Amino acid sequence: MAIVGIGVDAVEIDRMRRALERTPTLADRVFTVTELAQCRSRGDRLRPARLAGRFAAKEAVAKAFGTGVVGFSFRDVAVVNDDGGAPVIVLANAARAVAERCGITRVHVSLSLTGGIAVATAVAEA
Repeated sequence: MAIVGIGVDAVEIDRMRRALERTPTLADRVFTVTELAQCRSRGDRLRPARLAGRFAAKEAVAKAFGTGVVGFSFRDVAVVNDDGGAPVIVLANAARAVAERCGITRVHVSLSLTGGIAVATAVAEA
């Protein structure tokens, strides 16, 4: 294993909440169906803190690629929970192609929520 890149990003949870209120279609444009399902609380309401964490992770992954979000969409990078609840990155479509061009075989991610901020770190390996 060789580390190809590291990315970090932080998102204010209130800013995510306001963006979702202001632009109701935002969630569907940025997040996959699976992500949205995992970010709903009882009553089928989206949880802005969970979405903020996932958005920060998508940005962190793009930084770990060394490309930024260029050549792929946010929906091409999914942040889902495994059976144990740990976040896992799933690359699809153009994001998978960018990763392959960069020699990236796996992306690790860590999420944290604290003090109204969602923080994510991504490590890309070859």
